[in-house]
Amino acid sequence: MTAPGAGEAAPPGRAPAPLLVLGAAAIVLAFAGDHPLVLAALAVGACALALAAPSRLSRLFLVGGAVSGGGLVVLTPLVASEGDLILVRGPALALIDLEVTVEELAAGLAAGARVALVAVLVGALLAHVDPDRLQSLASRLAPRSALVMGLAARLVPALERDARGIAETARLRGLDLSGGSWAARARRAAPLAVPLVGTSLERGLDAAEAMAARGYGSGPRTRLPEPRLSPDERGVLALGIGLAAAAVAVIATGAAGYAYYPTLVSPLSAGAAAVASLAGGALIGAAAALRR
Repeated sequence: MTAPGAGEAAPPGRAPAPLLVLGAAAIVLAFAGDHPLVLAALAVGACALALAAPSRLSRLFLVGGAVSGGGLVVLTPLVASEGDLILVRGPALALIDLEVTVEELAAGLAAGARVALVAVLVGALLAHVDPDRLQSLASRLAPRSALVMGLAARLVPALERDARGIAETARLRGLDLSGGSWAARARRAAPLAVPLVGTSLERGLDAAEAMAARGYGSGPRTRLPEPRLSPDERGVLALGIGLAAAAVAVIATGAAGYAYYPTLVSPLSAGAAAVASLAGGALIGAAAALRR
């Protein structure tokens, strides 16, 4: 999985509606129960969607999911005081239980895996979706919020480019921004914030003038017609609807439930295996359809 090269056009994004249905169903299913088979199947499906994405996932989702999930793995044995099979004996304090059991560790791993797979899943879906079509869909519900988010999504990269250009100009004039401690580099770079803020304000004023010249807010909003779903996108939508129906059935029947306390039992059961197969198959099938 590689990002498009400098001279290579990025692949067109996908329609947001099928991906939103699929992602919402998968996230609901992830939080509907604690069964390790279902969580493992969803994790595999999320990774398949990430690998099929036309561009690399943002580090924000990968690092955020790893840090949040790892934090739950570490904290769960310290705040829970349940389980029969003791791994580490320690004193029980007012807020922290230093006695770690196998059941507490397994519950922490399940909670951490849920958070991590949801982060990867959201990042993968955003890597597949067309951001302009997603913004257009959001603008029907909250037009002003969608406008702010759209402008920010376009102005933040421009601000980063401006900052790099100003820093490069400062280095050509003899200002060293790389040597010394962090505090020393921050003091030397602080004066560069003034031209950066000025440039960003000018860019914002240009965007506001362009919107006013095009009649923003002067009448009913217009939008381009939404393109028809491709056969692959219709397939993803069908998989998402099927997964949503499965999530509703799981919530109604409790088929994905699993008790980690007081003693671990075998996670192998016909109902959980069926739900896991359906969840993993839906996400992997969607990944295969989106890859074409």
